[in-house]
Amino acid sequence: MRIVQTFWTAGRNPLEHSFGWLRPEYNLMSWALSCLSLREHYDEVALYTDEQGKHVLIDLLHLPYTEVHVVYDEHLCLPQHWAYAKIKTYSLQTKPFLHVDGDVYLPKPVSEDIMDAPLIAQNREIGTTYYRKIMDRLFEGSVIELPEYLEVGLREESIASYNMGLFGGNDMAFIHSYCKEALAVCDMNKATYLNGNFNLLFEQMLFADKAKEENIPVSTIFPQVFNDNGYTVAGFCQLSRYEEKGFFHLLGGHKRNMEVIETFVETFMTLYPDYYKQILSLYPHHYQRGITKGGVCLLMTNTDIPIKAFIDFLNKAEMDWSTLSWEDLLEVERRCINGKRLSFHKDKLNDICVCCNPYLKCFDVLDSWDEEAIRIMRKRLSCKEDAPIEKVAVVPMLSFKTRKEYVLYELEHQVLEQLKGCSMKVYELLNKLIAKNSSEEMRTLWLTEIQILLNEGLLIPYNNFINH
Repeated sequence: MRIVQTFWTAGRNPLEHSFGWLRPEYNLMSWALSCLSLREHYDEVALYTDEQGKHVLIDLLHLPYTEVHVVYDEHLCLPQHWAYAKIKTYSLQTKPFLHVDGDVYLPKPVSEDIMDAPLIAQNREIGTTYYRKIMDRLFEGSVIELPEYLEVGLREESIASYNMGLFGGNDMAFIHSYCKEALAVCDMNKATYLNGNFNLLFEQMLFADKAKEENIPVSTIFPQVFNDNGYTVAGFCQLSRYEEKGFFHLLGGHKRNMEVIETFVETFMTLYPDYYKQILSLYPHHYQRGITKGGVCLLMTNTDIPIKAFIDFLNKAEMDWSTLSWEDLLEVERRCINGKRLSFHKDKLNDICVCCNPYLKCFDVLDSWDEEAIRIMRKRLSCKEDAPIEKVAVVPMLSFKTRKEYVLYELEHQVLEQLKGCSMKVYELLNKLIAKNSSEEMRTLWLTEIQILLNEGLLIPYNNFINH
């Protein structure tokens, strides 16, 4: 089946505008991961966009769309009515299709049973007080022209809706009729409804009520029905399980959840490192590691003067790391990500071999530092006000911050000391750390410390072993 996507910029620069994400580059990574995941399974993936969208996704990133249609200019509709462009794309199709949003990723193809259906959507929604309040605010003090079946549907206790992160099907007559009515509703009322929530009405709710009115079944990617505000991280955004699950949708507020974004970026970097590097290269003022030549120089501020020795240490570390290639850093970063995802089942401890991050450096806090210097370091490292700070570990990073700075506590330092210059299987490491006849609680404590160091990227798997 034909796969289509819509990227309408509404005249905004995709290199500068975040489109709901925390940063613009995350939006670009999302479009790249979406397109690339689709091209893993489908030979025909078409993009409908405008000149700015084409410039970024095609001319700069070279995403492998098989067709590119520059059909939308900045005056298509109000910028907040983003669903209008999607519906225009639906209306332009002449044969069965599946439209996929740019924040949807498909590690596995959609089943043939669903692809053969008359109508396809992501999932049906149960309207709760969440949608009811949105619609009540939308209609407050206004008159809107709606088809009769939609007026009836909006009076129901639970407002019917479908999530249309994916949408399409084989009943082209119905789809064209739906598009005509949805666009008409938007056009007739656009002067009144400036709120972005209007998209819910003319895209999702109108579709649900029209399909019900004409008694046409809708097949969904998810058989279960979700509350209108029930899209959890575990259900839709847990990209650490990318290879296991077949579908992800980073919708709504999840685009601004830093934990979700971190896993998303790590997954994208691991799967498509060349595209990841290409996107970072568009932001050299933010991402220098592996992109520009030379180290990352830290300028001293007045606040940093009490911890000058630490800033000098970091600059020396940056000089040492400046000779590392993108490939060197990527290999270690991948192993860091694998380390985070290791599962320490007892029967696996004989298989997991770990070592120190090869670029790890440690700073010993000076005895001469006064309380002001310690306070500055605690603030810099997000420590509690009474946390002891004796050693700080640093490693270079390709993603997010250019470098991780981490307070090393005594047990963690002991783990790293055991692994200095060597690798070791986890069970061997535990035997060196634990005294004979130690309790199971002590064994669990040391294992937890090892897992923390893996999660922070200070330890990494010696090879690419990973288990789930």
